[in-house]
Amino acid sequence: MPLFLSFIVLLGFGIVAVYTASYPKAMTMPEAGFNSFYFTQRQIVFAVIGLALMFFIIARPLEWIYRYSYHVYIVTIVLLVMVLVFGRVVHGNQLSIWGIQPSEFAKVGLILALSAYLAKYPWRLRSSRGLITGPLPILGLLVVILMLTKDLGTTLATVAASVAMLAVAGMKFRFWGLPVLGLLALIGLMLLIGPKALTKVFGPRADRFAAWMNPEDTSIKESFQPRNSLIAIGSGGLIGRGFCQSRQKWFYLPGAHNDYIMAVLSEELGFLKLLLFLFLPYMYMVYRAFTIAHRAPDEYGALVATGCTVMLATQAIINMSVVTNIIPCMGINLPFISYGGSSLVASLLMAGLLLNVSTMRQVKERKNGEEPAMPPPPATGSPAARRASAR
Repeated sequence: MPLFLSFIVLLGFGIVAVYTASYPKAMTMPEAGFNSFYFTQRQIVFAVIGLALMFFIIARPLEWIYRYSYHVYIVTIVLLVMVLVFGRVVHGNQLSIWGIQPSEFAKVGLILALSAYLAKYPWRLRSSRGLITGPLPILGLLVVILMLTKDLGTTLATVAASVAMLAVAGMKFRFWGLPVLGLLALIGLMLLIGPKALTKVFGPRADRFAAWMNPEDTSIKESFQPRNSLIAIGSGGLIGRGFCQSRQKWFYLPGAHNDYIMAVLSEELGFLKLLLFLFLPYMYMVYRAFTIAHRAPDEYGALVATGCTVMLATQAIINMSVVTNIIPCMGINLPFISYGGSSLVASLLMAGLLLNVSTMRQVKERKNGEEPAMPPPPATGSPAARRASAR
């Protein structure tokens, strides 16, 4: 129940945040009928759909979810391939098809498939050959497709969740720690090289690095968003301008109700109230979710809970870091807060998986309390074996 309430608090706060961040744009959109509640009404519909799916997931046995883990993964991979062929380009990224972003649901598919594999074949993590023939193809296929769609933020969140699941499953540090250190060293080298050299490798997308390093440089087109985001955060100060009083959301801050919604909230609420209504619920959610993963009834449940927790936490950290210009812009939503149907439904699906694992733990404890304890097996064999059995 505490974890469920934290999800509900974040969801309710997100609906209010979408309204205050989106009504300036909604009032000027002919396709929205100049309705200031246009985005808010859609977000409520997405929330209802997501909640229905969340309760459906909670009501299903964990064994039923395990049975269809690979099916969900395969379906999301097929949808991502269709995005590559027929998808619509959004801000330079090839993301959606039929109004759906399959990359959001691919996160859930990866968590389920990787958890099912690691729970069934844990011994394959003990060798490099087992990794190459097992978990790496499951992760690598998704990462390659995400990179082809130029969705860097989702790729990083996916890799972070997968590494956490592999570590929890028992993979040795040299197999997961050293690659992570190598990736961090590569990122540091890219930053030292500088934007001009990166432009030759990444093309126009390297402007995001230049804008990140010099947000005050108005000659860089990509610096418009981070500069106005920092202005909004600075204008809010500790106590904020007041609800619905943000100035930057009036067409100074692109994506005010999407990726940069936290900047609008910072300007209106200030740091102290944002800490109370946003940071503390997120921190409590992560704490409770890791507790559930630690007390999961089996290996599959522990891995699912770990993957969902790290995925949601990584998305939140990346989004907050982008808004505060700690890292370059990556185009990833703030879970439960930012506007977006696919993102919200996928986040609520992961919430349902976490609550399902928690419910299974409680059911198991209740059954164990009702049933008499099984007597220990008789000690046979050598005296050492008998002493070990007695212990």
